[in-house]
Amino acid sequence: MVGETKLEAIDLARRVADIALEKQAENIIITDIRGLSSITDYQVTLSADNQRLARAIFDDVIDKLKKEGVRPLFSEGIGQDSEWLIVDYGAVMLHIFTPQKRSFFDFDHLWPEAKTVLALQ
Repeated sequence: MVGETKLEAIDLARRVADIALEKQAENIIITDIRGLSSITDYQVTLSADNQRLARAIFDDVIDKLKKEGVRPLFSEGIGQDSEWLIVDYGAVMLHIFTPQKRSFFDFDHLWPEAKTVLALQ
């Protein structure tokens, strides 16, 4: 169970991806990092064309999931110049990047042995 809901972690990860896709997120990848990370089970990584869109995706995911009874444990990066926003739902971690920051950190190769659950270009 994640937060106040009975959603399984993988279902929550897919819901996060669906909400982000509705907001025009790109290059959405869900990776299964169970056993590779002690921080989370699933990672949702996506790109937003600009900081304004990144913030809109961030806000929409949080707002819609709150209405569904799921609250984040933590969020970070909501300053004006944020090109990397994080929302922590415990078993699911959301990372929203501008394409430049995602490329700079080479975030998609952080867990090479992780299983890709979903990849939407």
